[in-house]
Amino acid sequence: MNRFQQQQQPPAYAPTTTNSRTISINLISQAKRSLDYEISLNETNDERLRNENYSELYSIIVTLNQLEKLYVKDKITDDDYYTKNCLKLINQATLIVGTNGSKGNKDDDEQDGHLGIPFAEFVKLFKMEKMYNLALKRLKVGIPATIEHLNYVQKQSPLPSGSTTTGTPPPSGSNEGGGNKGKLIAEATGSFITLMDAIKLNYNTKEQLHPLLTDIITLSNKIFPEFKGKANLVQWLIKLNGLKLGEFLDDEDLKEFLWDVEVGYKGFFSLLG
Repeated sequence: MNRFQQQQQPPAYAPTTTNSRTISINLISQAKRSLDYEISLNETNDERLRNENYSELYSIIVTLNQLEKLYVKDKITDDDYYTKNCLKLINQATLIVGTNGSKGNKDDDEQDGHLGIPFAEFVKLFKMEKMYNLALKRLKVGIPATIEHLNYVQKQSPLPSGSTTTGTPPPSGSNEGGGNKGKLIAEATGSFITLMDAIKLNYNTKEQLHPLLTDIITLSNKIFPEFKGKANLVQWLIKLNGLKLGEFLDDEDLKEFLWDVEVGYKGFFSLLG
């Protein structure tokens, strides 16, 4: 080979077009996994469940924050719509977190529920403090603004001792017709009886009692915004909401709870006469 031919031939380390194509085809044919194979974002089932819970909780907080914004701006005229949806979102978040979402105490250092990390750490991880502050506040309180405001008013204006008929009837012009109101009264009465029976049967966990008490509060709000004993029921709703998964009311708590429910039932029933 003469000197000119040596100069025309590319160095051995410089791949030609043919060599590159051959190498690429060989790599593809030798690959153990198809290039069309979908690569999973999660390496384990635990990681998949954790990410699913992250996304669920994040979407709940975003939705709750939007609901709070609309309520604050008076864009929601139906208090019942706000109350029901707010309670639903709070309960959904609680099921994932395992306790009352954002209490500023030692509970934030515990890994509860299905989240895998403390709720405060979750909020910090996704930088939610400022953008979703309304939702975080609502999760901390644990009850809708409609019920929270009612509880505040009753604390500022306590019912007269010994009163059995103190209460506020529905405002005039209410859209509750006679037939519909009768149905609501029947449902509220049934909810009181169901809760009292549940307590007598030693139901003592948040999962068992919170939905029953929620029904009483939401139904009674549609009929009588205030009646004797309602403030105590709201306090029990807050207490139940703060229970962790696996925690329960002891015997003394159940006795006191049953007493307050019976007082509330009598106060509610006295306004029907």
